[in-house]
Amino acid sequence: MIYMHNDFIKRGYKDYHVKRLMKEGKLFFIEKGVYSTKKEVNYFEYIVKKHPNAIFNLWTACYCYGLLKENKMPYVIATKQKDRKIKNENIKQVFMSDDLYHLGNNLLKFEGVSIQTFDIERLLIEVVRNKTKIEYAIYEEIIMNYRKIRNVLNKRKLALYFPYFKDKRILRRIAVEVFDTNSIF
Repeated sequence: MIYMHNDFIKRGYKDYHVKRLMKEGKLFFIEKGVYSTKKEVNYFEYIVKKHPNAIFNLWTACYCYGLLKENKMPYVIATKQKDRKIKNENIKQVFMSDDLYHLGNNLLKFEGVSIQTFDIERLLIEVVRNKTKIEYAIYEEIIMNYRKIRNVLNKRKLALYFPYFKDKRILRRIAVEVFDTNSIF
């Protein structure tokens, strides 16, 4: 389990308590203000704890949903437009306007951690609208896996989400690449 320094303060621990736990091997230092009860850190748990408002996005979220076989680096997270820039080489931060940030939020249990991500329909829109920013092989694998589950995709949700996006090519790309048709409605 990962703890922030503030977690210890809230529980009444002092710095010497934390140092004693580290000396006893019950707590491990990860980075300034971040500690773990295990030597090996689950990076999903680390991101959730360190950046509680982050929403896992693009290939990272696709991996969590099983649309991608292996997790590609860096981890992609979406944050609000006015959030502070995250300086971490393992995290790619995507800034979003408030109306898009909250659209289709979903809690997903992954590797024992509750993570925020977009629902599967909203994630499809994110993948298609960022097509040029994703490696071709990764994009193809994601789209092929979406084609396998196209019968369970909620077209009503897709229809509700489309008006929020300016690029009207998104709908056409989804219709052609996922549903093999010219129009999904």
